Amino acid sequence: MQTLHQQLQKADRLTAITQQVGFALWQLQELEGTTAQYFILVTQAKLGMHLAAGSALVEEAQSKTFGTTIHQLAKAQLLPTDLEARFRALLAERNWLVHSSRASNRNAIHSNNASSVLLERLERIADESHVLLEEVNKLAEVFVKEHGVRAEQIDAMVSKLLEQWHGNDAI
Repeated sequence: MQTLHQQLQKADRLTAITQQVGFALWQLQELEGTTAQYFILVTQAKLGMHLAAGSALVEEAQSKTFGTTIHQLAKAQLLPTDLEARFRALLAERNWLVHSSRASNRNAIHSNNASSVLLERLERIADESHVLLEEVNKLAEVFVKEHGVRAEQIDAMVSKLLEQWHGNDAI
């Protein structure tokens, strides 16, 4: 029979794991959405396209799998080789997280060591998602600047979008 202390330890490990799983998924979803937007920007967006038409394209792209988006970007040679390799590695980690992480880590709730190993892997997934998000943002910024959009325009649009999302307190 487990002691109260053992039960509390298990509960604490479960809390830490579920928080890190949630954060990793949050970061992955942000990357997936932004990567789909980047794909639309560089392959389908046209000068003079209105917001509604662009939003429809982005929504369609975001309904596809992350793997499909990465494959399309790679096929169109829109990712540098090193980034493509990192995206593919992260896709494998994402698929593990979504489809089999629980089954392959059942012991993590019962063991400090197993919990630590899992938490470190989840943290690496979240960190790599964030770093790749920054890389995609840089690629998008280079693309729009090459097509005549000035940095001041980008900054103004970002500020406006943040204000819409969060109200006047955002910045």
